[in-house]
Amino acid sequence: MTYLVPNYYLEEQPTALISSDSLFSMSYSTKRAQDKIYMRNTTHVMILLKKGVKELTTNKQKRILKTGDILFLTQGNYFMSEVLSSDGVYEALLVYFNDEFIMNFLSRYSIKLTNTISQNIVSFSSDRLLQSLIDSFELYIDKELEHQNAIIKLKTEEIFLHLLSEHREEFYAFLNAIKHSTKDRVKYILEANLDLIESVEDMCRVARVSKNELRNSLKNSTGMQPKTWLDNKRLEQASLLLKNSDQTISSIATSCGYNTISWFGIQFKKAYGLTPKEYREQNL
Repeated sequence: MTYLVPNYYLEEQPTALISSDSLFSMSYSTKRAQDKIYMRNTTHVMILLKKGVKELTTNKQKRILKTGDILFLTQGNYFMSEVLSSDGVYEALLVYFNDEFIMNFLSRYSIKLTNTISQNIVSFSSDRLLQSLIDSFELYIDKELEHQNAIIKLKTEEIFLHLLSEHREEFYAFLNAIKHSTKDRVKYILEANLDLIESVEDMCRVARVSKNELRNSLKNSTGMQPKTWLDNKRLEQASLLLKNSDQTISSIATSCGYNTISWFGIQFKKAYGLTPKEYREQNL
């Protein structure tokens, strides 16, 4: 099972989310164990595990989190499994936040990231003080209030500040990973989900930006217009498949978003000076 999040919740379960411009939070519960869910995060996320076990698998590590643990992930794609507790439930609090939230947090509390180490995945076991902050956070998730969004933001910041006090080096490394990639965020989101994109409209939907925001972001980070960038990425993907797979040229054309093999051939030759068949033969 594959999920694009928080996009999936915003589109399919909007009433489950407490939403603001830079932070989305929700209480998540299931009675069905799930193995190897492919989570495509278009923002960063904090997962507060209440019941059950969370297993995170990457090409470099496998991390197992138990009840009370906190997991932080930067924007990116991850394989996860959800294991039910002894009473048959998996529960977690999910908090999705974007670059703007982190930049505002750093500025508001005058936090200087002096550590040069970056870490896309960090996790922490709960202590007594941290658990009290999580309990307080959960109370406001479950209660509708006039200023609920503002309170949730403050409660999230409380947890961040506690982690900076108790686990400075590790949490600094996580914040560094976000800060160092902020400029190219939209590009990273699109690259991680290229197989879901067939048009400029899809690019806007996946990255959750307007056409103007998309145009400005890609112009700043790549110097290209969105359509040009997408065409280049499709052809890059096609060239890799031609060199490294046994797929037919027709299959590659389709998987890279081309409706006809003839149009694919024209565009590929324009970019590489060779037909797809000639390119494959030269790279055997």
